[in-house]
Amino acid sequence: MKLKFLAAVGLAATLYSCDDTTTGVGEFVADADEITASAQTFEATTKTLKYTDLNQNGVFSRTSSAYLGKFTDPDFGTYTTDFITQINCTEGFEFPENIEKIEATTLELSYASFFGDSLAPMKVRVDVLKEAIDDTGENLGLYYTSYNPEDFYNANGAPLAEQEYAVRDNSWTDAEIDSIKSANGYYPPLIIDLDKKSTWNIGDEQKTGTFSEYLQAKYNEDKNNFKDANSFIHNVLHGFYVHNTGGEGSILYIGDIWLRMKVSYWVDSSEGKLDSLVYTSIPFAATNEVFMSTRLSNSEETLNSLAGEKEHTYLKTPAGLCTEVKLPLQEMYDALGTDTLNSVSMAFTKYKNVSDNSASSPYKMGTPQNLLLIRKNEVKDFFEQRKNYDSKTTFLGTYSSTTNSYSFSQVNRLISQIFSDMRTKEEPTEGWDEYNTMVLIPVKTETDSQGNTIGLSHDLEVNSAKLIGGEGEEGEKIKMEVIYTKPKFNK
Repeated sequence: MKLKFLAAVGLAATLYSCDDTTTGVGEFVADADEITASAQTFEATTKTLKYTDLNQNGVFSRTSSAYLGKFTDPDFGTYTTDFITQINCTEGFEFPENIEKIEATTLELSYASFFGDSLAPMKVRVDVLKEAIDDTGENLGLYYTSYNPEDFYNANGAPLAEQEYAVRDNSWTDAEIDSIKSANGYYPPLIIDLDKKSTWNIGDEQKTGTFSEYLQAKYNEDKNNFKDANSFIHNVLHGFYVHNTGGEGSILYIGDIWLRMKVSYWVDSSEGKLDSLVYTSIPFAATNEVFMSTRLSNSEETLNSLAGEKEHTYLKTPAGLCTEVKLPLQEMYDALGTDTLNSVSMAFTKYKNVSDNSASSPYKMGTPQNLLLIRKNEVKDFFEQRKNYDSKTTFLGTYSSTTNSYSFSQVNRLISQIFSDMRTKEEPTEGWDEYNTMVLIPVKTETDSQGNTIGLSHDLEVNSAKLIGGEGEEGEKIKMEVIYTKPKFNK
């Protein structure tokens, strides 16, 4: 009996996968036991949803990357991003014995890629945080993209540094840039001189002297200020708020952040006397062990307008637009509630790039490469708890340039579980369809050395897609192709 049942399922799956014309209503009957494998089509509806409708705080952005810049797109409006970061101090750190002085200090932002105009003139400002942020892991709100930076720094105080920059540093030749990029995967870093200001603020307290002088004074005051990250962050440097104050046209995707100190110190000469002055570079890094969070801001007016379009749906990252998917669960249950769902698949087809028709913008957004299909009411916990998709209640679809779509083929596992709930549990007040509303969210994948996906996070790069779908009479329904088996006693 089991072998015949499996044979029927295999036959149905084979026919289904080989010929798309079998995905309408049809039947495949297996031998005398009459286990019937059938195919039926249902329709899901979609609409565009703003991320802030999912969570008014934006998206959860606990990643090791930072983003900086401002860009205006003719279709999606203005987008800005900046970040807060702390700097790690390794345990037991000490400057070289017989240190003369900290000669210079810089903040280096290393980026492997960017979006926009590499020559756009920009201006960055660096402020020192007014107090230490104790990231105990309990206040997850620290990692949402809509935090108010003025809660963490004195906007009216004097900044530590201000500097103009462009993605493409013209002090480097093309050959030099290519060589550096080839060697370590990064462009020449954005190096911000932290010693140009003689007065600057930590909160309401104004400091006089260069930042290097301040660091050395803190070390001379008590070496234990530098004994570990916690001491350094509380007693020396609470952290930085790095943000743009001028220009627009580019977004940096920052992978590494370094506080680099050039130090001079004395060493013994050949005669055994301290008469040789040497120099070294000492880097402190922003790492996963200390706090970092990115702030994002999108043009709300533009997003509201796009979300109101009913002829299609949108995806826009970061923290812009996603797509809501409502499954016809009650209809499916009424038709197939006592049957075995062997396969439920659906595909979301992408239009050509939204900005391809915008002659005014030569910078085309990328396409989101991975979409997470998840219940709308589970999004918050999924990202905060750093869950991975399980192909049971959460599903990962990868963009195929061949079909120009994202496909999901194992949704039967979720729907079978929902059917079980419909048989045994009380119906939610809003109804089964509404309670189990799904969303498509662009994500970045984290993989191990074997290429297995071990984690997901929100896609925070500048990407977009317009999908076939929509709501009301203007929209197009999404086909859900179902393969199911119906034993004789259920016929």
